[in-house]
Parts: sequence; structure tokens; C-alpha cells
Amino acid sequence: MLVFLSILQLLYVIALSPLAIGILNFFDERLSSRGGPSIFQEYYNIFKYFKKQSIYPSTASDFFSYVPYITFAMYLFLTLVLPIITAFPLTFGPVVDFVGGGLVFGAASTLIKLASLDSKNNYSILGASRASSIGIFTEPIILLIFIMFGVISGTNNPYVINNILQTSTSWFFSLVHLFIAIAFFFVLIIETGQLPIESHTPNELGSIDSLMSQEYSGRELALVKWGSYAKSFILMNVFLNVYTFPFFVPMKLNLLSVFIYMFINFFKITVLLAVFAIINNIVSKYRLFKIFDYIAIAFSFALMAMLVFYIVNGG
Repeated sequence: MLVFLSILQLLYVIALSPLAIGILNFFDERLSSRGGPSIFQEYYNIFKYFKKQSIYPSTASDFFSYVPYITFAMYLFLTLVLPIITAFPLTFGPVVDFVGGGLVFGAASTLIKLASLDSKNNYSILGASRASSIGIFTEPIILLIFIMFGVISGTNNPYVINNILQTSTSWFFSLVHLFIAIAFFFVLIIETGQLPIESHTPNELGSIDSLMSQEYSGRELALVKWGSYAKSFILMNVFLNVYTFPFFVPMKLNLLSVFIYMFINFFKITVLLAVFAIINNIVSKYRLFKIFDYIAIAFSFALMAMLVFYIVNGG
């Protein structure tokens, strides 16, 4: 049964992550009083890319062509080990904890940056440079967030953290949890490429992740896009299922409960996408040097969570 649920969770993320991005784009367009594409447009784009011929830069090595396959496999692996449709560990759940999952996310991002450098494209290198300059500050914040949840629960296991927040109202309504959730929300906006951090336009002044995939085409571009959708979908699930609203996630093996929660989970994702769309339409793109002020706010909330915990618990 656990193997079946693992496969179900994998298919759930693979199948619905492009739809989530399509819904976000739909919300963005509607709030801007524009028609916009269908919510299924991203499926069409992915299938279109798969039919295209793959062309590689003459200056790139074989490593450049392997990276999309490796990173896509990494995101599929993360799908199998994180609480997305269940709050009990599935077959591969015990393999890694939050720290291990964070390392896999970091490794995938590093490979994409190295491939961008390998392409020798000036715009791709610019995107990799921007992503690295931001990541060097956000990764310590993520680590601090993981440490604080580890202190609360006594473990870095995301399933245990979900169970504790579902059953312990004292922790769920605590200032520590509130500050951690706010800090992770700031980081989530960065990692999913939302405004005010990144603008998905042809203008290179507002682009980061989109610049790094400029030299990809065909199947490799499809996998890069699909992998980025899966990454965003996984991070949104971690934010909702572990950090902010862990309720209703099945804690016991019950197939009906899991199927029901899949609909609840996607509804939660849709609400979060609506919040992203509202933010995208009420704020403007930060200048690059202003992004670090935004990161400082996220770090401040994570630091306040640590201070509140040790002050309240007497050090």
C-alpha cells in the first residue's frame, strides 16, 4: 500500500504542477484585466517542447545536456520523501529529513547554475550570478528555519513536525511558529520566482531563473520547465502542510482519506496561488540591490523566532 501511495503522490505532483502554474498565470491575467491563456497552457507548452529538436550551444560540454535529466530526477525523488498527500512516511520517507531535502534542493539549483555557466551565454551567466548572489543569503535563512522547527519537535523529520503541529495547539498558535511561517513565506516567494523578486518578462533587468534556461530547447527545455513547476509545487506543499496549515493531512493509513485530502490539498494550493497573484499585482519589481533588504526582513523573522523560543523557555 505504501508503494502505491508513493506512486500516487509522484503522479499527483507531476500531473498537477503545470496546472498550478497555469492557474497562477490565469489569476495574474484576470487581476490585470486581461484575457490571458488557458489554465492548461503549460501542458501545451511542455508537449510542444518535447516535439521540438534539441539544439545545444557549440561551446557547451556534454554536462550541459545531462543537467535537465539529473535535476528533474532530483525533484521526483523529493516528491517521494516529503509530506504532500499524507502525514505518515511513505516508502522512501525515512531516507532523508528536512536537512537532507534542503541539500537535494540546493544540489539541483547548483547544477542548473553550473550548466548556465557551461553554456557560455552572457544572459545565462548573468542569471546564474543573480541567483547565486541571492541564494547565498537565503540558504542560511532556510537552515535557521529548519533548525527552529527541529528545536520545536526534537527532530528534522517533516512528518513528525506535521503531526506535532496538528495535535499541539500550543505550538501552532505560538509566536515561534508564527515567525517561522512568515520567514518561510518570504523565502517561498524568492524560491518560486514571484514579485517583488523576479519578473518573468523578456526584459533581462527583471529576470533570474528564466535567463538560466535560455540556451535549452526541445526535450531539455521541457524538463527544465517541468522541473521548475514541480519544485514550486513541492515547496508550496511544504509551506502549507508543514509550516502554516498542517490540518486535514491524513496521519493514518486510510486510502479514502488520502484521496479526499488530494482535493483539499489542491484547494489549499489554489488559495496560496491567489495570494501570490494578488502580491504580483500590488507590488512592483525590486531593484537588484533592494532585494537584500527584502532578504533581511525574512532573516529578521527567523531570528525573532529563535529569540522568542529561548527567551520563553528560559534559554
